[in-house]
Amino acid sequence: MNELRALRWLGLICLLAGIARIGMTPTAIIWGTDSMQELSFGYAACILMAVGSIAGYLVQSKETGLLGFISVLGITIGNVLTTALLFAVFILGPSAPKTDSLVMAITGMGSMIGLTGGTLLFAIMTFRAKVFPRWVAGLYMLMLLGAFLPVEDNVYFAFFWGLAYVGMGFCIWTGRLTPRSQRESLAAGR
Repeated sequence: MNELRALRWLGLICLLAGIARIGMTPTAIIWGTDSMQELSFGYAACILMAVGSIAGYLVQSKETGLLGFISVLGITIGNVLTTALLFAVFILGPSAPKTDSLVMAITGMGSMIGLTGGTLLFAIMTFRAKVFPRWVAGLYMLMLLGAFLPVEDNVYFAFFWGLAYVGMGFCIWTGRLTPRSQRESLAAGR
């Protein structure tokens, strides 16, 4: 019982992470990309997503196995690295000249590889696991496709990214997951 309660709280964190990420889109439209308002939403979202991604893995850990763990590890590391980059912006200010140090380049590259690769793998594993409704995996694919929208500064990408986490968090929080026994009977053709 306590395990289920803890998992639901993690689902709530996942839901809040999505809402925070969605908040980046209107703030970027109103105050501009890389404004303090947008970066504040992004900072909160990165912290919450680092924890909320773990909830997505825990509910389907038996089905996704090691690849699911690797995907969530990549997402979590990518979010932690992005948090570090945003913290540097908060200290220096968004209008400060960008530093071209090797550490910043490696951190940015690690963040992008972890987030993009981890999210792609997580979407595939979520689709195959059949624990979440199919539309949750679809939201993750929509988020990845949203990166290619021909919009200046790609302000809508954060909206789709947050929507995927809202969907996943909502399913965990409300318990709208396919039980293992139901998946096994469907696979057996009963």
